[in-house]
Amino acid sequence: MSMTPNDVDAVTDLAADETSATTPTAGRGSVIAITAIIILFGNILSRVLGLVREQLAAGYFGTGDAIAAFTVADNLQTLLFDLMVSGALQAALIPVLAQWAKIDRTERGELRHVSGALVTLVVLLVGPLVLLGVWFAPHVVDGLIWFSGDKTARGDETVELTIRLVRIVLPASLLLGIGAVLQAVLYALDRPAAPALSTAVRNVAIVLGMIALSAPLGVESMAWGTLVGAAGVVLLQLWPLRQAGALPRPNLALRHPAVREIIGLYGPVFAGLLVSSLAVIVDRGLAWGAGQDAVGAMRYATTLVQLVLGLIAAAISLAALPTLSKHFSDSNIGSFRYVLGRSLTMVTVLIFPATFGLAVLARPIIDLIFGQGATKPEGVDEIALALVFYLPGTLAAAYDQVLIFAFYSRRNTRVPVTIGVLAVGVYLIVAYALVGWLGMVGLVLANSAQLIFHTIAIWWMARRHFGWTGEPRLQTLIPRCAGAALVMAGVAALIWWGGRELLPTGSNRPERLLRQFVLVIVPMGFAAITYFAIMRQIARAEIDQLTGAFTSRLGRFSRR
Repeated sequence: MSMTPNDVDAVTDLAADETSATTPTAGRGSVIAITAIIILFGNILSRVLGLVREQLAAGYFGTGDAIAAFTVADNLQTLLFDLMVSGALQAALIPVLAQWAKIDRTERGELRHVSGALVTLVVLLVGPLVLLGVWFAPHVVDGLIWFSGDKTARGDETVELTIRLVRIVLPASLLLGIGAVLQAVLYALDRPAAPALSTAVRNVAIVLGMIALSAPLGVESMAWGTLVGAAGVVLLQLWPLRQAGALPRPNLALRHPAVREIIGLYGPVFAGLLVSSLAVIVDRGLAWGAGQDAVGAMRYATTLVQLVLGLIAAAISLAALPTLSKHFSDSNIGSFRYVLGRSLTMVTVLIFPATFGLAVLARPIIDLIFGQGATKPEGVDEIALALVFYLPGTLAAAYDQVLIFAFYSRRNTRVPVTIGVLAVGVYLIVAYALVGWLGMVGLVLANSAQLIFHTIAIWWMARRHFGWTGEPRLQTLIPRCAGAALVMAGVAALIWWGGRELLPTGSNRPERLLRQFVLVIVPMGFAAITYFAIMRQIARAEIDQLTGAFTSRLGRFSRR
C-alpha cells in the first residue's frame, strides 16, 4: 500500500478519508480537522507552560532535596489519578460516551445520567483513598522511599517536607478525577476547547503559585499551585457543559449499561496501570538514594521528553483515534490499516529530527532552560546526561503511542496492558542490574529499555491482530529520516562548537544569557533547514503534504 503525494495527509488531516469515503455527513471531516487543531493548540500551550513551570522550579529550587520531596509527593497524587481515572479517558470514557452522545443528541438526559453516575463513582473510589493517604501520609512516604535502601539518604527534614507536600497535593487527584469525566463528556460532544486547555490551566496555577509564594513557602508553593490548578480544571469544564445542556447529574446508577461497559473496558487497563505504578514507585524510590541531583535531573529531563512526545505522538494519536474507531466500527479494515500506516509515517518524519537534535544539543539546551538560578553546573550536567539516555526510549515511545491508540480504537485494552506488564518486568530487571553500577543513568536506561521492548512487542501484536504488516513506505522512510537527522545533528554540533569558540563568554548575566540563547537557536535553525532540505529531496511527498495540509487547515480554521 504505497502512498502518493495526493494520498499522504498531515497530522490534522488524518480524518479526511472518513468524509470522502465512509461518512454520509458532508462536514464531518472538517469538524475532525478543527478538533485536531484545537487539541494540537492546547497541547502546545500546555507543554510550553509545563516547560516554563519546570524552568521556574529549577531556578527556585534547583535539583536537590526540595524538588526531590515535591516530585515524590506529586508522583503519588498523579499515580492515584492515573490509576483510578486518567487511564480510562481514551481507553473507555471517550469511546463509550461518544456512543451515548450520538444516541441522545437533543435532550442529553441519558448522557447526563451516565456522566453523573461516573462522577459519583469517582468520588466513591478516589475520595476514601485520598482521606487515607492524607491521614497515613508518614507511612505512605516511608513506603515510597523504602526502595532507596537508605531512608536517611536525604535526612529527616526532607522526609518531613515530603509528608507535608503529600497532604497538600493528594486531594488534587480527586478533583482531577472529576475533571477527567467532564472532559470526556465534552470530547464526546465534539467540544474539545476546554479539555484541550485543562493542562495549561493547571500549569498556569503552579507557575503563579511559585511566583507569588515561593519566597514565604518555598517548594510548598508548587503544591498549593497543583491543588488550585486541579480545581481550575473542574471549573473550566462547567460552562461549556452547561451551554451544551450536558452538565452531569450525580446519581448512583452504577449498574447502568454504559457504566458497566466502561468498567469492563477499563478493567485490564487498571490492572496494567497497577503494575506500571509499581514501576514508577520503584523508580522514584531508587532515584531517592541514587544521588543528590538524581530525582531533580530525571524530572527536568522528562519534561523535555514529554514535550517532544506531546507535540508529535500525542497530537497524531488523538487526531487519528476517532477515525480509526469509526473504520473499525464500519469493518473497513483497509481504511483502518491505511490511516494507521499514515499516522506512523507522520511520526517518522517528525520524531527523528526531534530526538537527534535534542541529543546533540542536550547540554546547551539544558544550560539555557534549567541552568539559571538555584541549579548548579553539576545539576545541569546531570539533567543533560539523563536526557541523552532517555532519548532512545523517546524515539520508540512515539511509535508505541500510536499503536496503543490503534488497539484502543478497536476496544482492545488487554493487549497493550499485557505488554505493559511484561515491559515493567524488563524495567525492573534492568534497573536493579544497573542502578548500583551506574546510579541515575542505570534508571534512565531501564526506562528506555522498557519503552523499546513495549514498542517492539506491540508492533508484533499489531501484525497479528490487524493483519497489518506495516506501511510499505515506512521501510524506506525510516532509514532516510534517520540518515537525514544524523546529518542534521552533525551540522548542529559543528555550529554549536564553532559558536562556543567564537562568542565571548560575557561579563554579566544578560550577556551570558544571550550567549546561551544564540548557542541554542542558531544551531537549531541551521539544523532545521538542513533536515528540511534533505527531506525535500528524499521524501518530498511527506514534507510537501505536511506543510501544505497544515497551512491549509490553519487557513480554514482562521476563516471560520
